[in-house]
Amino acid sequence: MVAPAVEGIDLFKIAGRSISGWIPSLKTGSTVRQPFCSQLEERLLMWLEYHPLVASYARGDIGPQFAETYRLPIPKHAPFAIGYTFEDKPHHYLPDAVGTLTNGQPFIAEAGMEDDKRGDRNLAKAEAARRLARLQRGVFWIGTERTLTKRRHYNLVYLHARRKTFPAFADIATAVAEVWPWGEMVTVSEVASRLEHTFPANLVEAAIWKVVGDSAVQGHLLVDLEQFTLSRTLPLALLPPDASPLVPDPLPDTLLPEPDTQPLATISSESPQLVPGPTFDASALPSPQREQFHRNLRAVEQVLAGAQQTQVAKDAGIPRSTLSRLVKRTKLLGTVACVPYGSYTRKTTMPPAFQECIRRLYLLPTRLSMTAIREHTEMQLVAMRLSEKQGKPVKLPSYAQVRKEVHRLKSEPELVAVREGAKSVPRERQSAESFVLSIPSPALLTQVDEHTMDLYVVTPSGETVASRVHAAVLICVKTAAILGAVLALGPLKEEDYMRLVKQSLERKDHVVGINGCEHSWPCFGKPAIIFHDRGKIFTSERARQVLVDRLQIITEQAPPYAPSAKGTVESLFRWMTERFEKRLPNTSYGVHDAETAAQAGGMTLEALERCFYQAIVDDYQQTFDGLRRQRPSVLWEQAVAASGVPQYLGSPDDLKLLLMKAVNRKTPHHRYRVQNGNRLSFQGRWYVCPGLLSRLQGREFDLYYDRRDVGVLYIFVDGEYVGEAYCPQLMGGRVSEWEARAMRQYDEEQVKIAREQGLPVRARIQNEAGAARRSLRTEIRASEQARQWDRQRQDIHPAEVAEHLASIEAKKLAPPKLPPARPDAEPDRPVHVLPVRYVQREEP
Repeated sequence: MVAPAVEGIDLFKIAGRSISGWIPSLKTGSTVRQPFCSQLEERLLMWLEYHPLVASYARGDIGPQFAETYRLPIPKHAPFAIGYTFEDKPHHYLPDAVGTLTNGQPFIAEAGMEDDKRGDRNLAKAEAARRLARLQRGVFWIGTERTLTKRRHYNLVYLHARRKTFPAFADIATAVAEVWPWGEMVTVSEVASRLEHTFPANLVEAAIWKVVGDSAVQGHLLVDLEQFTLSRTLPLALLPPDASPLVPDPLPDTLLPEPDTQPLATISSESPQLVPGPTFDASALPSPQREQFHRNLRAVEQVLAGAQQTQVAKDAGIPRSTLSRLVKRTKLLGTVACVPYGSYTRKTTMPPAFQECIRRLYLLPTRLSMTAIREHTEMQLVAMRLSEKQGKPVKLPSYAQVRKEVHRLKSEPELVAVREGAKSVPRERQSAESFVLSIPSPALLTQVDEHTMDLYVVTPSGETVASRVHAAVLICVKTAAILGAVLALGPLKEEDYMRLVKQSLERKDHVVGINGCEHSWPCFGKPAIIFHDRGKIFTSERARQVLVDRLQIITEQAPPYAPSAKGTVESLFRWMTERFEKRLPNTSYGVHDAETAAQAGGMTLEALERCFYQAIVDDYQQTFDGLRRQRPSVLWEQAVAASGVPQYLGSPDDLKLLLMKAVNRKTPHHRYRVQNGNRLSFQGRWYVCPGLLSRLQGREFDLYYDRRDVGVLYIFVDGEYVGEAYCPQLMGGRVSEWEARAMRQYDEEQVKIAREQGLPVRARIQNEAGAARRSLRTEIRASEQARQWDRQRQDIHPAEVAEHLASIEAKKLAPPKLPPARPDAEPDRPVHVLPVRYVQREEP
């Protein structure tokens, strides 16, 4: 029965319009990722995870290539192919899950919608798997929406989110065993109150829930997860370790009988309804048709009550054949058969070839009109072919016939989606129950998505940093409370997603304080399920490693082009656009001419972030929610008080590993090192840390940094956090990576401009220096030449000439003599000659 050499499948390619994702499995003692491609498969994997008789399980339909792509351990027998025959042709079938029970027997498990599993092909697959399980003395389980209930699944997810260990668990678990005897029915809040003075309250509650979850895995939790919802006030009891495990109801190996949809016969005082089917409202009919409808209905009711048809037809003035036809159609269609022409549809006389041609032309991307469809050349070619085939001329359909056919095509949503170029077909509502109100506890299901806002952001000195801001939000679906929100001035990266998760896990008192919020932000905790779309930052390998492997969070991926699947976060983005983005002075939303005004009103990232968090905490969190009938902040506090919320209890320093890891771009073959004795170079700036960097000389280390504040670097040596390094240039405020890059570019441009402006000055200085040097050389050369001539005069000139030249030179050197100065005396102002006094010389 096992067909060898069968390749596995890619689960996420066959998921289609289903929800896919990953589950952190703790069945083997270590965290192993288990993929699923539908919500029923997710429920099946969780059912196997908490079944006490299941020793191990794995996917049976994946192969080595899928495991290598997603870095999974390769299952032993994967792909587990089962041969079967359908329509006299051999095929192979890959089950959803295979594994081993505690007694060594194998099992095969399959999950799917019941309507789909009742198909002929799926029935043949199930029969082949059932036969193979019997041959191997194992079991075959098949789960549907009726057997894998939503309440049990939510309870298991509730426990699964609280099973992560923490350093103080062993000591607290020992104390819990002392104050909670085996078999005692008591609530979690009561057990926590018994240890409130011994350990911190949050650690005590986390340890109690982990003990409960571990007991559920072993089958020692005494509570019906099908009937009750886990909370802090639900009485629970634990069985001793040596007790026999409580096994849940096994999944059937065949499909359950279809439920009886016929209503049970009951005794009622009301008279039985004579006319079957729903009631028809005749008030919308015109007066003549309404009177005719009531006449027909009275006649039919009398006939169904037992009156003679001939007499009723005579009294009502209806032909007997017409009344007979009305009675038959009323039994078949209901009251609407009594409406004149209400249930009558004339069969079209249009040949099927024209219908197919109209359908093909209707689906063309050019979106032809009805007239264009009727006059299209393909319609004429179809008419010519039909004329040749039938041997008589065939007319083109009339405009009324084409219009009627087009209206019929418009009633099919799939065809309308293809014509409009929609990427997906809108989903119809499947249940009258509210999905939001069906979630039992806070942070059990969260949604995350990114949003863009047309806002201009500048640096404190006025340089433009970005014209579009990217935001990411993590929101609780049950309470509509926001657990985390971050801003980025560039396309979001994996590190921004990790920064969002880090903010969701931490308390937000510091965020509220530095941004000046009036209300508190009490929403924090570890989500049990994170629901995201197919963005690269959400589906990356690092996101899986952090969320699934390290934090043990279930991740669910939305179907493609299905924003309605994330309705809670999409409604938040609509609020963000209307109530926040459009009301800021630096917005250019929807108006191209507002770009200049938006640049003039540009805000710094710090100011924008302050307004952003104030809008979340003081506006959105305090808005009344009509569906949930309360404010999100109040809903969160009430839900946490009733059910609690899982928290991150690891070291705070470990959360720094969620930040962006720096890559040494100059020397990528090794990590960072200390330079110049006690300094560190990062992104063109120097970072210092007195005392720490000097001790790290000659050693390699890793750097992590927050894109929102690059003034601080977190240093890890061999995976251990050792300290921080600071940039002196960026001290005194929070400077983001984008602002630092814009400031550096602006500084480089200013340096270039200053260099260009100083170029003519430097050229002039060089020219002047060169001219002075040339004049000096000329003077030196002239003086040297004169000196040489002076030395050669005695040899060149005779004695008479030399004497004559000497006399001329003496006349040149003799200074001119001026007459003694005598002041001019004026008649009215006589001149008094002051006597000259000589200073007495002192004898040495």
